[in-house]
Amino acid sequence: MKYGIALPNFGKYAQKDRILELTSSAEELGYDSIWVSDHVVIPSSHKGFGDEFLDPFITLTYLAASTHNIKLGTSVIILPYRNPVVLAKTVSTLDELSEGRVILGVGAGWLEDEFKALGVPYGERGTVTNEYIDVLKNLWTEDNPKFRGKYIEFSDITFLPKPVQKPHPPIWVGGGSASAIERAVKHGDGWHPVGLTPTELKIKVEYLREQLDKAHRNPDEFTISIRRNLEITDRKDIDENETLRGTPEKIARGIEEYKDEGVTYIIFHLLSGEFKELLKTMRFFSEEFIR
Repeated sequence: MKYGIALPNFGKYAQKDRILELTSSAEELGYDSIWVSDHVVIPSSHKGFGDEFLDPFITLTYLAASTHNIKLGTSVIILPYRNPVVLAKTVSTLDELSEGRVILGVGAGWLEDEFKALGVPYGERGTVTNEYIDVLKNLWTEDNPKFRGKYIEFSDITFLPKPVQKPHPPIWVGGGSASAIERAVKHGDGWHPVGLTPTELKIKVEYLREQLDKAHRNPDEFTISIRRNLEITDRKDIDENETLRGTPEKIARGIEEYKDEGVTYIIFHLLSGEFKELLKTMRFFSEEFIR
């Protein structure tokens, strides 16, 4: 099992010194990756993120310069928000500057008012996402890229740099719906849902494996990941469905349950209150489960 830390590039800890400290601690403690989230604007109709939301790629580029080996991931980029040609350049540049450490998590998005603010058609987000993934891969892998789709068309261009990772950085597709699973199988290298319990995951993994078989894809070459809240506590009021919140014994059982369903990568969103408690949780988990 591999483990990553979702950084607070939004909310009250979206500050340079805080993010740097979490990142350096994650690398020192043996975590495999750090991850950032994505929103461009926060509609007043939605609460929960806080007002501050740092750009994911500028944040990761900044952190790449202060790290050496830890992977740099997005959980997840809302793909319809960005021109895919520009995004391909951003990601391949980051992959070159970080010497091949990028994992690109992408999703179709869900916050309709944000789509409206950005002038992006909400009702077409699925088809846009599918096409944009194909555009990214075309630009990253073809010596003479050309593309003609519903939304994007280009030819007679040069695209450099190519990513360090070949054929391209891993693309993990977020979302728990059937269409997201189908998108992951058809266009991605992995599936990256959020918040599913092992029981919920089991049903969806069965569908995922059916789709992989139909597409003649090797399941051993396809990553199943999960992003879940992590809290180490002896509180008695934690819901049993909060698989990775509770005592170390409960968390150990939860990790084994995820392993049994084929999960090979867990990204933790830390729920530990004050900032020093986030660091304490990271260290405790590292000592008990990683080292």
